[in-house]
Formats: sequence, C-alpha cells, structure tokens
Amino acid sequence: MNKAVIDVRDIIDDIGAEEEFSFEEKFSPIKTETTNIEFVEPVKFDIKAQNTGSGIRIKGHIRSALKLVCSRCLNEFSFPVDWAIDEIFYKPPAPEEEAYTMKDSTIDLGLPTDEEFVLAIPMKPLCKEACGGICPICGEPITGKHKPHEEVKIDARLEVLKKLLEDQEQK
Repeated sequence: MNKAVIDVRDIIDDIGAEEEFSFEEKFSPIKTETTNIEFVEPVKFDIKAQNTGSGIRIKGHIRSALKLVCSRCLNEFSFPVDWAIDEIFYKPPAPEEEAYTMKDSTIDLGLPTDEEFVLAIPMKPLCKEACGGICPICGEPITGKHKPHEEVKIDARLEVLKKLLEDQEQK
C-alpha cells in the first residue's frame, strides 16, 4: 500500500477550519490478483481539508497516469486518471465499517488513492478509440500501413471441412 500522509493538527480542534495541501508523491506499483499497475508519473494532490466536527473532510483532485496495455493491439500506453476526491476521515472508532480513519492528527490518503486508481481502469483498456488491434493472420498491428492479406491460410486440420464445403457447392 502506498502512503500519502497529511498532517491536520492545525485544524483538528477547530470546527469549520480549513487547510489546503498541494504536493506530489511517487507511488509504487499497485499489486492486484492479476497484474501490477504502474504509475507513469508521480501522483499530484491538490486538496482541501475541512474539520466538519465529526471528522476531517478531504475534497479536491488527485491526478496521475497509469501504464496500461491496450486490449486490442497489446501496446503499452499512458492512461490519465483525475479523481475528484470527497471523503471524510474519522477519528477511531469510525461510525461505519467501510469508513476511512485518521491516526492522531494525520491522514493517509494512500489507501483510498490506490483503491480509486484501480477502480478507474476500464474493463478493456484502449490506447485510442479507433485502435484496429492486431492482424489475426500475421500478428502485426493494424494501422494505415497494414495491407490486407490476399490469401487466408486455413488450419490444416480444417482442410477436410473445406473440401466438404467445396463438394457441396458443386452439387
């Protein structure tokens, strides 16, 4: 889990008080069950912390870019993420099981940032909407330079079916 800790001791005892934070953190890859999600650039935090009385409300933007693999052409590309955070961090014990907590006068934004960036990844990432993918014949990326193949090679095991179809067409 990555860490991005802010100290809110200046507003912890003053309901309604606010403090702004703007900083960058270098995040390690996020490990999931299927892959490691790498960050292309540091994570940028532009946030405001406000004491609501029941907790500290964090509101603002958290931005970075992730290195993903296109589901069509298999090329790596940079995927920008801009999360508009609006979360409340509570002093322990939190009122809900899923709520975020703070420790003393510090808030670690690492866990919610990791979670949100994983959720931001599309089911089928695309380097661009018009990505043509790869050619099923030669395996080369389909671009404006890619020429269609004249002859489609058929798996030798299917030649018998091809011959059967040709025989039926002749009848």
